[in-house]
Amino acid sequence: MAANFEKMIGKYRKASCDPNVYGPWSAIMENALDRFKRISDARSAAHAAPGHKVGIGFTEDVAFNAFAGTNEDGDIIAICLNVPIALALLFNRALMFRAVMPWLDEFDDSHVDPTPLTADDLRFPLSRPLPHPTGKFGNLRTSLSILMMNIALDFIFLHELGHLWNGHTSLVRARFGLGVLTEIEDDKKLPLSAIDRQTLEMDADCFAARIMATFSFPEKDWLPPNPGWEKEFGEGSTYLIIRIVAIYLAMRCFDEVPSLENMENRSYPPVALRQTFFMGTCFAALNKDTGRDLIELSGGAGY
Repeated sequence: MAANFEKMIGKYRKASCDPNVYGPWSAIMENALDRFKRISDARSAAHAAPGHKVGIGFTEDVAFNAFAGTNEDGDIIAICLNVPIALALLFNRALMFRAVMPWLDEFDDSHVDPTPLTADDLRFPLSRPLPHPTGKFGNLRTSLSILMMNIALDFIFLHELGHLWNGHTSLVRARFGLGVLTEIEDDKKLPLSAIDRQTLEMDADCFAARIMATFSFPEKDWLPPNPGWEKEFGEGSTYLIIRIVAIYLAMRCFDEVPSLENMENRSYPPVALRQTFFMGTCFAALNKDTGRDLIELSGGAGY
């Protein structure tokens, strides 16, 4: 079943967008889209009926981060075009601070840490000039910022893929006649309880974490390993920890005061709770697939 993204997204009254028209951001969006399609097609080939496809693309609608949907035409995942751009700015600016990844040792004594980005700088980067970088920013940190952006973006995509493959969108379509789960408080008509909605979100997080924990992640010749991490957690730990840190920082974009109050009225679990479940799922997957002990992976601290 071929999936036509433009046709499908129109049924949700959302606008698709062409990644080619966004200047320097186009390459980021096009590369991400190609990667998402490869990941989705590979899973469909392994687990679905022949010819199954998911319509995947970007949307100009900035009222949400992403959504997954199922209708009579098939499955769809739409990601707001601001998401990859905001993540690119987040990691670019984060790696301009001397205290972030200090073993890279790329800053000299003349370096001045920049002013942190505001929430609006991250949320609407298309409508304003880019924040001016402060201090030296070499090729190593530039490459690492792109790598971490792609890792975080993959997690967002795989979360949406989890809504499809774990049957969430099919469930709400079959039970309520609705076929979409949006990553915002936009779905006021979805007749699920807050706890049920939170459960679906946690389930999608764990789906993404399970896949990402054991992704093939070849070492990068340009990225020196962190000696402390490699000694404490074992060979290859640098690349695993960078993967986890990238997703952790992306989640911090949605940060809030940790609290379990008002749980009966919210559609999403607290961010701190999502981070805990993500880490637990990662460690469990690594333990199962690689044989690494959970105590070793968590540094002996437990949960």
